[in-house]
Amino acid sequence: MTYRFNAAELAAPSRLGQGLWLRSRLPDKLGDCTTDVCHLDDGLVLAYTQYRLRHDLLERSNMEREGRSLTITIALEGESSTMGVDGQRFDFIAGNSTMAAFSSVRGERRFPAGRAIRQLRLIVSEPVLQRYRMEHLLDGVRNDHTARHLHFGRHGGATQRFAQALVHLHGSDAGVLDLQIATLSLLAEQTRTFRLPDSTVGKLREDDQKRILHARDIMMREFARPLTIAWLCATVGTNEFKLKQGFRELFGTSPHRMLTDIRMQKAWELLETGLHVSTVAYQIGYQHLSSFSAAFERYYGRTPKSVANPCKRP
Repeated sequence: MTYRFNAAELAAPSRLGQGLWLRSRLPDKLGDCTTDVCHLDDGLVLAYTQYRLRHDLLERSNMEREGRSLTITIALEGESSTMGVDGQRFDFIAGNSTMAAFSSVRGERRFPAGRAIRQLRLIVSEPVLQRYRMEHLLDGVRNDHTARHLHFGRHGGATQRFAQALVHLHGSDAGVLDLQIATLSLLAEQTRTFRLPDSTVGKLREDDQKRILHARDIMMREFARPLTIAWLCATVGTNEFKLKQGFRELFGTSPHRMLTDIRMQKAWELLETGLHVSTVAYQIGYQHLSSFSAAFERYYGRTPKSVANPCKRP
């Protein structure tokens, strides 16, 4: 069963700790779901979401803002997505960062049941971006209830460290200065790795964008199959050039790299459940154990056996 909920129906938030954080909670019947928000400065907001739902949730949201803003979401655990009124979808998947620019936006947030979802979200207004000479990230954003997709991709070690520091500070009732330092460090790291698009970015047609999203969905669902570029192109109805260009523009990566990301993240999850390394290799699409072990060590810098938990084996 999927529950529908309007974010406007949320009760007034309550203060936590020293009063820096304001907590909003979904109705108890939906599960243990909270979002804590901290206004660090005028136009600089940090949010920490922790959801564990009993039922799939479709949450309608309507964010009205006076000016343009940049949003960076660091997905720490689980996955969710947002569908805008224009049909554009934004995904938030553990281990990845999603960057978008918007003014006012309307859409539906989708959360699956039964899995923990944790996300850090940084919202930076245009005046703050101007202060740090990053206002170009808002180029092309209009006040028409749509958002501009800027980046989706796996975040690096530095981002993970800053994100974990913020989670720790959230739990330790830290002061504003410590939170500001960690938050601005995260902003600097995410915008440093974000490359300004060339003249072709933003010209991807809506039907081509849908094909690219379809290809990504197939990869996430069928990652254990021997997927090829030619097969993906034939399945979604595009050519190799458009597929690769679309992945660069929408996700900042290549189809091959994204497939590797999906497989390696799934491999880690399976290894932690106690499955044998050979079983995990097969389940994520590797025919040879040696190839999987080499790919895993190259990706994570450690062997699959170092992650496997024999205590959880049936």
